[in-house]
Amino acid sequence: MTGSAPSNLGLGFIFCLALEMPECFSSGNAYLPSSSSSFTGMMIILQFIAAPYNSLLDFCMTCLSRRFEFQADAFAASLGRAPQLKTALVKLNNDNLGFPVYDWLFSAWHHSHPPLLERIHAIDELEKERKKDE
Repeated sequence: MTGSAPSNLGLGFIFCLALEMPECFSSGNAYLPSSSSSFTGMMIILQFIAAPYNSLLDFCMTCLSRRFEFQADAFAASLGRAPQLKTALVKLNNDNLGFPVYDWLFSAWHHSHPPLLERIHAIDELEKERKKDE
């Protein structure tokens, strides 16, 4: 997964807001006194708020990264380099010992790059559209 400066900035903002709300530091009947350390408060915030926030933000960053990969492939195809791009992608996949078939949901959550077969299919579609326009 990818980390980012906006993610850390957002976590810092959430932590600062939570420090002002004592109900964030109460757990059931236990309540941390106002003299409790900031470190304890930060640990509580990180456990209960930051983990889901980071998971959601990482998924969004993965989706954005995949979108950029498709845009780069479309740019190469628009230059007439689709056959070379497909050959290069297959070579990279073989060199990296990549497996070309993944479950779409697993791939969407865990992989910043689209699977090989998805990319080749998208390039083929772009080639068909380009040939229709000519």
